[in-house]
Amino acid sequence: MQDKKCDIVVLGGGGSGLVAAVRAAELTGGKVVVLEKSGTPGGGMLFASTMRTFGSRWQAERNIPDQTLDFLQKMMDLTQWRLDPRLVSNAVRATGEFFDWYSRYELDEVMAKYEPRPYVFDIPVHGQPGPQIDTFHNGSGRYIVKTMLRRCEALGVEILTKHPASDIETDGDGRIRAVIADTPDGQKLRVACRACVMAIGSWIRSDEVVKRVCPAFLDAEVLPNAHQNPAYTGDGIPLAEKAGALVDWDSFCLRLMGPICSFGETSPLDALTHTERAIMVDLNAKRFVAEPMAPRIDPFDTGLILLQHPKGKAYFLFSANSLRRIIADTQKNGESPDFDPFGMPELPPLETVDGWFRGAMAKNSREAAVADTVEELAEVIGLDPAALRDTVDRYNAACAAGQDWDYFKSADTLEPLAEGPFYALGGKLSTDGAFGGVRVDPDMRACAADGGLTPNLFVTGDFASGRHVVLGGAKKQVLNDMSWALASGFIAGGSAAKCLG
Repeated sequence: MQDKKCDIVVLGGGGSGLVAAVRAAELTGGKVVVLEKSGTPGGGMLFASTMRTFGSRWQAERNIPDQTLDFLQKMMDLTQWRLDPRLVSNAVRATGEFFDWYSRYELDEVMAKYEPRPYVFDIPVHGQPGPQIDTFHNGSGRYIVKTMLRRCEALGVEILTKHPASDIETDGDGRIRAVIADTPDGQKLRVACRACVMAIGSWIRSDEVVKRVCPAFLDAEVLPNAHQNPAYTGDGIPLAEKAGALVDWDSFCLRLMGPICSFGETSPLDALTHTERAIMVDLNAKRFVAEPMAPRIDPFDTGLILLQHPKGKAYFLFSANSLRRIIADTQKNGESPDFDPFGMPELPPLETVDGWFRGAMAKNSREAAVADTVEELAEVIGLDPAALRDTVDRYNAACAAGQDWDYFKSADTLEPLAEGPFYALGGKLSTDGAFGGVRVDPDMRACAADGGLTPNLFVTGDFASGRHVVLGGAKKQVLNDMSWALASGFIAGGSAAKCLG
């Protein structure tokens, strides 16, 4: 076994781990080692955006009023005051402290990209308070990672990739004295330490944990995304338990969305998943909700509804007449439509939309289909023809009556599926990640399973429990994942530094 010594060892080189490492090294001048499981540091932060920031000097200089107290009250109401107000306050205020700290080291050309945004407290949140770069899918996470890596190099923080932590050693007082990691050449590395930060992340790729938390997810058809990184195997759970930390199983949950277009959000067909004039059926060919679910329901909760049905899958159904009506609804008289994640862009004529379906059908006949009759459509997508015929007839009867007594859809959105050809578009589950782990105090110190606090263990990011509650399986949070990762890492780095004395 190889040996290495340091003051602080950080398990996980994602966003929260890197921030904790830099902050601790900066405050102590000590030796910090980061053990990263994958071959590249950054983790999910490389794909992150939507940085919600409160109370920063940067915002004040740009005349953004500080509404932190209003936000805190609203978020505590949302989570039914089940969270520690001091922890929530520390985390929310740390978002601004982090941003001012980070901005000291960021490149001028990157800082110029940030846009100060006003505070908007709608839930679901349409406007995001705090700085933001570009659009939702081109966010600031990768810039922050690059900056933290530059700071790691300047401060002498050692980052060991392909070194997953596999074990820990503790002394008689429960203090972590060393972490054992696997090395790329199949050996073991023992890293002696005075304090440890666990930034290990999600457990979504652990079938054992998922089976305990949400077993139906294992059988669902789920669209792949960065939240399902193969490295997210819940390695931190046994390590935390061995350290005597309280693994808070009540905080474990999956955040599920859907149905999302099976061809992805970049497909032109995705727009049709937002319309009120489609009907939606499960694999039993039955409707199950008033269409569409979002934005009437928080889009991060809709997947829980979908998961109650076989394989968490649905099909959106259209006809020639309903598509013509949908296309007419989207016309903007030549205006350039603004992006609205819950709205509809302007659609082209039916001939073009028909071509989208037929092109997609040629690639995957079970996810898009066009047919002359409802029964033929059912055959193509693998549903029971008689059941689908019955569902369509019942819906058309509701349209004729102007009242949907089955699922209470608004009368002005009822459009019968009357004129062929008929169309089907597959929709699957998507996930925003898996959450829950070690319960932490306001300083990100791990709570002990037998009461009190662990002596020298700090936990951050998705593996830290304290910024969300689980209500009916749904995650209700005071901070989004990116902001929590950065804030918790910033706090943990400072707390680990104080732990050294």
